[in-house]
Amino acid sequence: MERIEGYFLRKTPLYYAHSAACRFGRFSELYLGWMPLNFFAVVAQHEVFGHGYRIRDINRGRVKAKGYFFDLPPPYGRGGGATSYDISDALTTTEETSIAMAGVESTAILALQTKFKWLEARRIDPRQAVLYLLSQHDLNLYIGTLDIVDEEEGHDIRMYIQSLNLTYTRNFLNKGRLRSLSWMNLGDPFTLYAIYSWFRYVACGKETHIPMIPIYGWNYLCNIRLGLTPFGPEVFLENYLVKGKKPIYFYMKGGKHSGNFYGGFGMYAAKFWKIRHWHIGFRLDGFKQPKLLIQSSPIPFTQIDFKQKPSKKTPLYSTSEQHSSALGWGGSLIFSYSKGSGGEVEIGLKSMGFIPGTPLRASPIARLFYTLSF
Repeated sequence: MERIEGYFLRKTPLYYAHSAACRFGRFSELYLGWMPLNFFAVVAQHEVFGHGYRIRDINRGRVKAKGYFFDLPPPYGRGGGATSYDISDALTTTEETSIAMAGVESTAILALQTKFKWLEARRIDPRQAVLYLLSQHDLNLYIGTLDIVDEEEGHDIRMYIQSLNLTYTRNFLNKGRLRSLSWMNLGDPFTLYAIYSWFRYVACGKETHIPMIPIYGWNYLCNIRLGLTPFGPEVFLENYLVKGKKPIYFYMKGGKHSGNFYGGFGMYAAKFWKIRHWHIGFRLDGFKQPKLLIQSSPIPFTQIDFKQKPSKKTPLYSTSEQHSSALGWGGSLIFSYSKGSGGEVEIGLKSMGFIPGTPLRASPIARLFYTLSF
């Protein structure tokens, strides 16, 4: 749609004119066209490729997705969506925690991929501004509605807190701490750039170039971000280096919850080497974190009362199990071809442990992408 629209509008007076009528036309385009499309894309990412992906990853007779619900996006409806699933007694609280947080886990990945496309082009497409803002701040929006949504309606972050506190009982997580931590997500320059690009497009029809810090021939930006894990909140320091059209992302992360300290680092460069129309990239992750408690507890899952305050005297898992940690890693190679339309293949391996967007257990990694340009 972006290519078709650009072909018909880019050279017309409507695209660049400063008259009130033309500005109203561009505003209507963003508000009535691109905003609902972006909103729906984020909700689909959250439900199908977030909750749905983690349910499919766990499965093994423990949990199965029943279906997805989507409301019409604003301004035509209330927006939002839901994922319904069946559970068995074999499901664990750690797996339920990972399902509850999977929606905001997946939208954070969508935000990263959107930034990568912008950094490759060195400019922000204002038609994707709402896509980025909704995906980057999905976690903030959920945390902000904890006191608004009734318990009977279900809430991802409320379920995350409940299942996490049933698993790790030395110290409990509460919504006040999450709300305080979530403010750090505003330390993101791309948020300001996206908002500015939206209004600039309405005013003059032009895209916004990305201001960056020059360092020895490279351009640099960074941000901090709150993320969730099956064992507690963690904080990311995310860094972006760009030279030409080759963005490189690397991060450091860490957190502390219920007596456990955990952290990690990683790097992602989708197009590190170029050979004619071919690109070769890589993704690397390393971490030290609590061992995932995916073995069944003495109490069947369906008999656990999630609304009751967890007991520190009779926890589902012993103290030694709650505080056992391990080192882990993940790595993959990325091969892509681009000449107009193109494809991308990613293959790799990971160890047991949590890396966003990958299986919880040790497993191979395989992804296939196809991009259509016209």
